[in-house]
Order: sequence, then structure tokens, then C-alpha cells
Amino acid sequence: MFDEWAFLGFLVPPLTVPVFVALGLYLLTKRVIVRLGLYRWFWHPALLDVALYILLLWAVLKLSGALPIAGLTEG
Repeated sequence: MFDEWAFLGFLVPPLTVPVFVALGLYLLTKRVIVRLGLYRWFWHPALLDVALYILLLWAVLKLSGALPIAGLTEG
């Protein structure tokens, strides 16, 4: 069972911090993509945005060790 964190009287799930870190990285990356004009190379920019956010969230969770499979070892 996951623990919840108390923040200013609200119970916050632990996934909140990685979600906001990934959101910040996404906004920075999107700013770079817009500035470089890379959206013209993609058929559907909204799909790129969703995929980019999911990959950044996965990377943040993997680097923090918060993925459930991160601590599993074979054998």
C-alpha cells in the first residue's frame, strides 16, 4: 500500500512530485522544440506532446527508482 504525504492539510499521493518534475521538463523541452521550429517535421504535434511527456515521466520515475519494476532482480 502506498503512503500518502500530508501537504498543507491535504493528502497527496507520492506520484505527485515526479509528475510535476516531468511537467517542468516537458515545458522546457517544448519551448526548445518551438524555438527551433521542429514541430514542422511532425505530422501531429499533439501526439508528439503526449509521447514526449510520457517518456519524460517514465525517465523521472526510472531515475528516482519509483517504478515498481525498478527494484526487481531475476534469480
